[in-house]
Amino acid sequence: MEDYAGISKQAKKFEDDTTISDAVELDGQEIIILKEAPVEKTTSIINHAKEIGMITITILFSVSQGILAKFLKDIPTGEFIIITCINSLLIFFPLVTFRGISLITFPLKKLVFLRVMFSVVVKLSEVWSYQNLPLGDATALIFASPVFACIFGRIFLKEKLTLPQIISMVFGIFGIVLIAKPTFLFPSDAENASPWYNNMVPIIGAINMGATYTVQRRIGKGVNCVTIAVYMVFASSLGGLGFQTIARHSYINPACYTPRLLMLGVGGLTVAELLALNKGLSYEKSATVSLMRNLDTVLAFLVQVAVFSERVEVLSLAGTALIIVGTLILTLCKLFNVSCGVLI
Repeated sequence: MEDYAGISKQAKKFEDDTTISDAVELDGQEIIILKEAPVEKTTSIINHAKEIGMITITILFSVSQGILAKFLKDIPTGEFIIITCINSLLIFFPLVTFRGISLITFPLKKLVFLRVMFSVVVKLSEVWSYQNLPLGDATALIFASPVFACIFGRIFLKEKLTLPQIISMVFGIFGIVLIAKPTFLFPSDAENASPWYNNMVPIIGAINMGATYTVQRRIGKGVNCVTIAVYMVFASSLGGLGFQTIARHSYINPACYTPRLLMLGVGGLTVAELLALNKGLSYEKSATVSLMRNLDTVLAFLVQVAVFSERVEVLSLAGTALIIVGTLILTLCKLFNVSCGVLI
């Protein structure tokens, strides 16, 4: 009986601290059964700081690549991709070697193949758009990808569409139209105006980026992110070679030293962006990451005006605002599980 009393006292001691208890009677004595109290899951301030820092770095590296591609627009798109991807691989291979990451033995090879193929189209679209379109317009159209990710998720992953998601997609579509300005809706007399169909290139990039998000959700954490990144860069170099051949562009010997150093810098930025993004996703939900990536578009328009002295049209700003608002609605509804009672 004294042992039972000791247990009872110990339970009362820890009852308000780390345990919860159930009382039962045995031979007329009250016995307290100790159980581990549920631990509330909280995210530490440090993890929040890491997540914000990583995604901020990702944004800066992404826009920096666009700026450098804009400066090097005289170098053909295919050649630019080939050189920068080779530079990235030279950085990746020591990382793979020293960390013992397998590039041969890994699961879900078919899904990885799909993601890599989609990423090649994204890479080609991004570089061409940055080189040939206003930086702000290209960035805004490319980062309309959450709209397409939502559509693909409904079709292939059977994810339900909510009313906020439908509203955000409508905003995104109108935003794309305002930026692309198709001539059948916005006739223009300017002789030097860029053909509206050029804007289809970043839109194709956005569609494929949405597809990569969908495939990645299926892959989850089943494959090392470095393995996927290496194959993405390698396949992009082959895609650049194919684009260069089909377009019949002549290869240019980049002048010393600035262009060569800038392309080396793009290769390093590509590696850093991929690693920072994947690390940021390990700290925070993808919805939050997608929300923060809207800053790419804002920063790109600021650079377009400040660095390249390019005029920003009112319609482009309005379209960008719609895309940002639509993406905010989309990511917030996922983050806080808001459906407004509508599921389609």
